[in-house]
Amino acid sequence: MTVQDISNGSEIKIYACVGGHNIVLMTEAIFGVAAGLLVKPMEYFGKYMQFLEPSSVQVRNKRDGRVYRFMSTTITPVKTRYGNFHLIRCSSELEPENTRKAERFNIEKLGVFSVNGNNTMLKNCIIHDVSLRGMSIILVDDTKVKPGDRLDIRFVYGEPLHNYEVSTIAVRNFTVSDRPAIGCSIANMNVDLVALITSKKSQRHMLEEEINLNPEISEQQQILEVEEDIAKQNFPIPSKTIRVTPSNPLDPAVLEHVSREKTIREQKKEERTQKEQEAIERLLDIKDI
Repeated sequence: MTVQDISNGSEIKIYACVGGHNIVLMTEAIFGVAAGLLVKPMEYFGKYMQFLEPSSVQVRNKRDGRVYRFMSTTITPVKTRYGNFHLIRCSSELEPENTRKAERFNIEKLGVFSVNGNNTMLKNCIIHDVSLRGMSIILVDDTKVKPGDRLDIRFVYGEPLHNYEVSTIAVRNFTVSDRPAIGCSIANMNVDLVALITSKKSQRHMLEEEINLNPEISEQQQILEVEEDIAKQNFPIPSKTIRVTPSNPLDPAVLEHVSREKTIREQKKEERTQKEQEAIERLLDIKDI
């Protein structure tokens, strides 16, 4: 996979250093062109960014949901007939991360859970998010949960309200907005939870519209037009201004660096000017007396 193959609307993060400060710039992919990947323009304090040295880039490709990390050769602003954008260039092949992270969907609903099958001691929680590999919950009560504990979680979600029951294993402790949370893995994904994740995924894709620079023409035609604009910017058309050269380019009169002797006429003119100046000075001296 090359940088030109990144899907329209994919999220892009660029990790860079500006003036000794590490910054993260966010943008979205539009489409690939011959020179690289066209993305939405990025500004930093009102100025278009330009990275002529290799920069670290992270892309979550919309087509396959995988995360790609690579080093760009340059990231430069380009001007097209559709406005100003940025062009990311990369000469190497893109390889996905070894560990594929499952896409997560926020839930933020109240639920209850039991620890290690003790259904007589139900604890309150907030279902934070869910994925095809697991889910995370935020603890409401002062409950002690350690990695390896079995958590049976129940919550109600959706329209019409549906009751979900999930058996999980706690794998890590972390915090969400300074509140204790538990990350859980799901060994056997039930049908109800798969249906919930599928519906959340379809809703997200409906909200994420692809970027269309000109709805009146096809994307392929847009790519051709942008490539033409980039080519004109990189290789501008030579100026058609007509330059008039002197009839004799070797004439000493037009060669300032060439020294020459003064003509007799020029010498007489200088002598006459000098005599006139001396006469004026004598008159001024008499007047003072």
